[in-house]
Amino acid sequence: MSDEPILYINGDYLPLSRASISPLDQGFLLGDGVFDVVSAWKGVIFKLDEHLDRFFDSMLAACLDSGWTREQWKEIIIETVRRNKLDDASIRFIVTRGTPKEVVADPRNFDATIIVWVAPYIFLADEKKRKQGVRLMISSTRGFPSDSLDPRYKCLDRLHSQLIRLEALSAGYDDAIWLDHAGNVSEAAASNIFIVKNDIVYTPSTGILRGVTRQTFIDLTREAGYQCEESVLTPFDLYAADEVFTTSTAGGALAVSEIAGRRIRGSVPGPVTSRLDKDYWELRESGKYGTAIHA
Repeated sequence: MSDEPILYINGDYLPLSRASISPLDQGFLLGDGVFDVVSAWKGVIFKLDEHLDRFFDSMLAACLDSGWTREQWKEIIIETVRRNKLDDASIRFIVTRGTPKEVVADPRNFDATIIVWVAPYIFLADEKKRKQGVRLMISSTRGFPSDSLDPRYKCLDRLHSQLIRLEALSAGYDDAIWLDHAGNVSEAAASNIFIVKNDIVYTPSTGILRGVTRQTFIDLTREAGYQCEESVLTPFDLYAADEVFTTSTAGGALAVSEIAGRRIRGSVPGPVTSRLDKDYWELRESGKYGTAIHA
């Protein structure tokens, strides 16, 4: 890696110490922007096209226009990773509405701010917790309903995610799950939820960010011969599950050992979790669905 991380910002590649945005940028002031996170492993970016699909959907829904084509985004993302000399990387790309052109801000009249930021690949949990499982609580904070801020927006306004993580950490847990306004299970602060019951795998169907890694695990589950159902789940389903795991770009499957004080009854990680995580990393190692960093 370079001595100092290199960021792409609005046409320039800059070291982190020189990178800046205006204090009037609407992404900073209002959380008015969208982003996505993709990862590279051993020189290959996994499912970049799928992440760009979601990114462009978020931009369109948020009335944001970067002025770039998908191919231009791919070129800049790959080049930014190259300049940081990283083969295993976490890559975040961001568009904000930018700085207003007038004193009274008209959200239709902005120049977008564009940022690509690359860091060494990180796991959502350390090695010990990946082996033993993490402890999750159920947060008092509810997820946004789709008639307020649809959870499919991968937007910069992540205060709710921060609040549930603070709540969890203050209570001695590793992370938290939030419920929707009907009391059904949605997701965790930065990951999707799966449970296993009687060798059937379930994951919430509504009130969630449509995770690219989540979909990968749905596909892997079915390829492994297990039934996988996208359905409505309640906290009772979590408490009574044989296995619980989360999925995210930051580490694949992460076993859960406890939910709100209830120990998961089976081994942690359980056999289904272990099998699917193994299949996931084999898929990553194969280079399938990958975009090479180095030509």
